[in-house]
Amino acid sequence: MTFPVHRSDEATARERGEAFGRAMATQVQHTAAVYRRMFAETGAPVPESLPPHEEIDAIARGASVDPHDLRAVNARTEILAGAAECSVIGAGGLLAQNWDWHPDLSQSTVVWIVESGDRWLATVTEAGMLAKIGLNQAGLGVCLNILRSSEDGGVTGTPIHHLLRDVLATCTTVDEAVGLLTGATVSASSAVTVATPGSVAHVELSPGGANVIRGAVGAHTNHFLEPPRAGTDVMVLHSPTTRQRLEVVKTQPLLDALRSHDGHPKGVCRHVDPDEPWVDQTVTVASVVMNLEALRLHVADGPPCTHEHLQVTLPTSSAALASTAAR
Repeated sequence: MTFPVHRSDEATARERGEAFGRAMATQVQHTAAVYRRMFAETGAPVPESLPPHEEIDAIARGASVDPHDLRAVNARTEILAGAAECSVIGAGGLLAQNWDWHPDLSQSTVVWIVESGDRWLATVTEAGMLAKIGLNQAGLGVCLNILRSSEDGGVTGTPIHHLLRDVLATCTTVDEAVGLLTGATVSASSAVTVATPGSVAHVELSPGGANVIRGAVGAHTNHFLEPPRAGTDVMVLHSPTTRQRLEVVKTQPLLDALRSHDGHPKGVCRHVDPDEPWVDQTVTVASVVMNLEALRLHVADGPPCTHEHLQVTLPTSSAALASTAAR
């Protein structure tokens, strides 16, 4: 299996969303169904009312699903209050992540490429969700680790997946991305890694305020690298391999780190633990490697120990190929 790629060049968010929803209706419907079950089995309180969003609601119309369901999907980090485990590394113009999440969501995962004039973004995300891991035409890459602090709770402020889309759509530098993220109000903790060639920043968002950790090399898993500004770090206790995975991604070559089974089945390369109940199961749904200087995106559609990273054709790549062929 390879993840489907959807390309959008519609002029408005409404047109873009409806077209995406129609084209990816099966995937969007599957996303909504999995999260309805997940919210029910975890007992997570889903607000009866969530603010409308033009593009999310348009996707819902196109896919014939309840807009409220998709608004909840886009706020799933806030509703579930920290439930995923991922590993991120960035260095030398490369930014990579193993995205670990429920295995049923592999059927919902898509690569969404959005073009608008001379700007574009590409994101590996769940169908119906605005964005997750990705990069844009400026060579700005974005990754996400879920964190959790004792202050987390409720769905207020801006959901993290909305912020990821905003960064990819509007920012061209690490400074711009850091400014956008640190200016946001959030109700759930997350670490957003933003990078360009030669610069990496982890923005640890939490209700008490943001930590910003900068450098030329970055690595992050699921605990705070600096103490949260309010409350305490919860995931450092509830994620038994987060420190071990951080050491792996900090010390091993990139591809070796992504394929590491240290701590199996909950290593950097994660596999399903059959002894866990359905709602708690996780696997590396996708492994993503981005070359931010060459504007290249490589995606493996499962654990990278057994799935190859395949290159996705991006708008810049298409233009370069056309230029070469014309010579």
